[in-house]
Amino acid sequence: MSTSALLPELHYEPIETDGLRLLACDPPGGPRIVEALGDIAMADHIAVLVPGNGHHRGNYLTHRGPVGPRGRGRLLLPTMQALAPGARVAVVVWVGYRAPSGIAAAFSNGPAYGGAGDLARLTHYLPRSAHVTLIGHSYGAAVCGLALADGRADDCVALGAPGMGVWRRAELGERTRLWAGAAASDWIRLFPHGRIGRLGLGRSPLHPAIGARRFATGDVTGHCGYYAEGSESLRNIALIAVGRYDEASPVEPVETTALPVEPPPSVVEPVETTGAAA
Repeated sequence: MSTSALLPELHYEPIETDGLRLLACDPPGGPRIVEALGDIAMADHIAVLVPGNGHHRGNYLTHRGPVGPRGRGRLLLPTMQALAPGARVAVVVWVGYRAPSGIAAAFSNGPAYGGAGDLARLTHYLPRSAHVTLIGHSYGAAVCGLALADGRADDCVALGAPGMGVWRRAELGERTRLWAGAAASDWIRLFPHGRIGRLGLGRSPLHPAIGARRFATGDVTGHCGYYAEGSESLRNIALIAVGRYDEASPVEPVETTALPVEPPPSVVEPVETTGAAA
C-alpha cells in the first residue's frame, strides 16, 4: 500500500482501451494512468516520463503539446527514433502517483514517497534487456530520486528539479547515471532545498553532494519548456535516453543578467485558464 497517498499498489499489465495502450490505470475518478508509446516488449531503449504538480488521469488527454505529459511523450518518441534510427525505442508516460496540486502541497515529500515504490516496480516490470531512463520534471524528479535505490534505471534525468528527495548521492543507489537540465530563467531555483521528516524535497541534483552531470537546455525559458519541439533541451534528453551520452551538449557560460528568473506562480500549474502544467 502506498500509505502516503492512500492508494493501492499499481498492477502493471498491458491494457488496450479507447485507442490507448495502457500499463496501468485507476478506476474512473482515480488519479493514476500509465501509457506505453511504442512497443516496450521489444524496445532497446525505454524512456519513462514522470511529470510534476497538477497532473492526473482526469486531465491526461486534455493537456496537449510540450506542457502535457502525453504530449511530451509524443514529442520525445520521434526525437529518439530520429537520433537512433537502427534502434527500437519506446516511451512510458507515468502518471502513477497522486501529484501535488499547488506550491504549498509541493513542500510535502509525502506524494513522492507514495509514488516511488510503484515507479521502482515499473522499472523491474520493463524488459531487463532494455536501457531504461527515468525522466522527472519538477516534483517528478523527487519521485524518480526516491525510486532509484530500489529501481532498475541506467540513467535518470532531472528537469527543473526542486530536489531529488534525498540528501546525498549514496541514497540514489550506485548503478544510475544522473543528469540535470535547468533553464536559466526557471523559477524553480527559488524553491528552498532541505528535508525535515515529511517536509522538503532534499537537495538539487546540481548540488555537489548529488553531483548530476548538467546538460544544456538551449533557449527554452521558464519552468515548463524543456520538451519544446526542436529544442536543444529535447534533443539532449533524447540523446541520453538512447545512450548517446557524448553527444549531449554541456552547459555553456551565460550572462544571467540577460535571463531574469521568472517568479513562481501563485498556484503551481496547471492553471485552468491557460492549460499550463508543471
